[in-house]
Amino acid sequence: MCACPYLGLYDDATIMLSEATPAHRCYGTKPPTSPSTTHQDGYCLVAAHTNCPFYLAAIEQGGEGRVMTSATQRRRRGGSLVFASLLMLAVLVASAVFAANGSFGILPRPTPTLAEIVMAATNSPTAVATATLLPSPTSSQAATNTPTIALTELILPTNTPAPGGAGLVAEAQIVVLTPASGGAGWWSSADDPSIGLNDSFLYAGVYENDAMISAARFDLSRIPRGAPILSGELQLSGLTDERLNADADGLWRVQLIPENELANLIGADFMMVYSAAAPVTLRELRTQDLARDKVNTWQLGPETLRWLEELRVNGADSVIARMTASTNGDGDTLFAWDSGLGLKTAGVPPTLLLNVGPPPATPPPLPTYAYLVATFTPVPENVLTVVALQSTATAVAETIGTYTPVPPFITPTPFPQNLATVQIAALLAGLPAVVEETPAPANEATETALAEYATAVALTTGTFTPVPTQYVTPIVILPSPLPLNAATAVARIAEATTVASAGGPTFTPLPYNAVIGEFVIATPTPQNIATAAAIALAATSNAQVYGPATPTPFHWLVITPTPEPRPTSTPTTPPLIMATDFTPTPIPTATEFIPAALPDEYKNLIFFQRGTGPGAQTYIFDPTTEQIGLITRQWIYPLARESLTRSPDGPQEVFVTRDANGVAQVHIRSVGSDRSRQLTAFGRDSYDPAWSPTGEWIAFVSSNPGNDEIYRITPDGSVVERLTNNNWEWDKHPTWSPDGSQIVFFSNRDVGRPQLWIMNANGSGQRSLLSSEYEDLYPVWTR
Repeated sequence: MCACPYLGLYDDATIMLSEATPAHRCYGTKPPTSPSTTHQDGYCLVAAHTNCPFYLAAIEQGGEGRVMTSATQRRRRGGSLVFASLLMLAVLVASAVFAANGSFGILPRPTPTLAEIVMAATNSPTAVATATLLPSPTSSQAATNTPTIALTELILPTNTPAPGGAGLVAEAQIVVLTPASGGAGWWSSADDPSIGLNDSFLYAGVYENDAMISAARFDLSRIPRGAPILSGELQLSGLTDERLNADADGLWRVQLIPENELANLIGADFMMVYSAAAPVTLRELRTQDLARDKVNTWQLGPETLRWLEELRVNGADSVIARMTASTNGDGDTLFAWDSGLGLKTAGVPPTLLLNVGPPPATPPPLPTYAYLVATFTPVPENVLTVVALQSTATAVAETIGTYTPVPPFITPTPFPQNLATVQIAALLAGLPAVVEETPAPANEATETALAEYATAVALTTGTFTPVPTQYVTPIVILPSPLPLNAATAVARIAEATTVASAGGPTFTPLPYNAVIGEFVIATPTPQNIATAAAIALAATSNAQVYGPATPTPFHWLVITPTPEPRPTSTPTTPPLIMATDFTPTPIPTATEFIPAALPDEYKNLIFFQRGTGPGAQTYIFDPTTEQIGLITRQWIYPLARESLTRSPDGPQEVFVTRDANGVAQVHIRSVGSDRSRQLTAFGRDSYDPAWSPTGEWIAFVSSNPGNDEIYRITPDGSVVERLTNNNWEWDKHPTWSPDGSQIVFFSNRDVGRPQLWIMNANGSGQRSLLSSEYEDLYPVWTR
């Protein structure tokens, strides 16, 4: 065999098989690529490999390390013969076992999938017995292995109540989840980005050199918190393959994203969906696995099921499936699954089937953070007290030693924030249960609706939990009014300190069934009949799709604000409001002049986004004073971002585009030019480039290690250095300080949500910059 010396197996570059196989890799390219079987038969495994462009390019670049001697090639051929002999022996053994199965039945019968269980339940609603649940396979095995539910008979709740009036409660129930309106769509990376939310097609692939990805959101609120998920299955149905290139060796990937990474698809753009961290990656698909009307199925493994259980225990209400594709440089190839929405749907939406066990008798409490509880040291009343305290500290240091430094602490908060907290506290303390009083129905229609709702609950999730014989009803305590500014808050603290120093009470104890009320702004009254009709129609539609609306929380105190009069003079709202000057309602802003460049008063500040989705706002952090301010003008942040990708002298810029293998890479070009030069060459995506003010480095993010890490590279591409190194956490969106000595980025380290971090330019000294209870993202350090 006269084969190409640059061909080897994916896990061992020194071994080559004598026949074409997807396990082969071409090491004449950097990074190695997967040649198609047609290309292997036409070039790699024959003498014509010397005409292959990859072979010629590797020889020109001096690839002497890959050329093998004839003795090595002979060893390869010998290894191929051994492999073929072992394969033939395995075929003979398998044939014998199969024959034995046909005669004596020694192999078990194939068991149905979770989808077949649902269909069997639909056709035979009266089948009731117990189910034997086997461990699920891992996601990589689920493509070919037998499904993991071995049924003796099917167990489902029936419409017939058990003796005594209680409904029949199944040991396990199958929950079928599909995306709702606004919960599925596609995104494009084009310069003029398009978003197909609620479109019928869930695209994944490349079209006209632009990447397209899709996502579908599944509502997990129907899964009881703490209930075990025994097995699960994800299904996607093909809707169109008109633009699918059958010759392209594409790779389609489905990943699961937790709610805290991407809370809502409404308002999300391409980069938000694409860069969201995905802890779970399911079995990958090839081009031959895709077809119109074909259903792709993934069995969820034990680790994925435990991950979903943990999401629900931590309070998450949804999970998102993201569909992406890599085309390996084969040009445009695009496939679409059915979203179940829009006008062209075939009515087969993405489906998440979960076999859920019985919930615990008491739902687990929501996770809390452990703090060291301490009280404030009282402020000395006069100079004599200060001197006395200093003398005491000196005497203690000379006799016993220095004081133990006090760790970070918070003051105790004895006030319950909601009814669930009060109920759990009463249960843990062994006190009578706190149960909200059920009001008597106002009329016959309400009584009928409540009875129908109770029947529906009994038929689906079981009967209501009976009310304890001994219980008390909760009471609502009016909350203290919020201080209008920092000066008011300081005055209150000083007053409370004075009372406590004089021996007075620190606070009045509350009864254990008290709940602190929460002021909520009332829904505004519709301005006209058309608006009222539209709101009523939307409420009716939501009730038909999602069921009755969630009742208003017990502790809500609804208030109707008095609208402020419209300004009669020029608005005075400043573009920047510092935290110390926040007011409850800012005055509306009139049309103003927008400059072409960022004004000097906004230089040397760190801009960042707080929150995600439509409610996100832009804040600033002053690294000199450590003050935080709110940006009230939408044009300021885009102007600040323009400096990220430009070189210090302005004629060059960095940007991201996909290479011939479909991998996002960082490129460099002159401003306004169509010609560019590729800087990065990783096997996985690189993005978020930022040019340092000194011009010698370009920071960027790459998912090459498996999670997102920050690197830096010289503009000529000769030196690449990795700056961060995590286990599973990710770091994103680097931005340089004006002098180029430091880098600010956002990370989900420690607390699990995005926070601002800072490090030196060489990656040393990594530490938290701003710790907050919010999600802080996309920093920009202006210069």
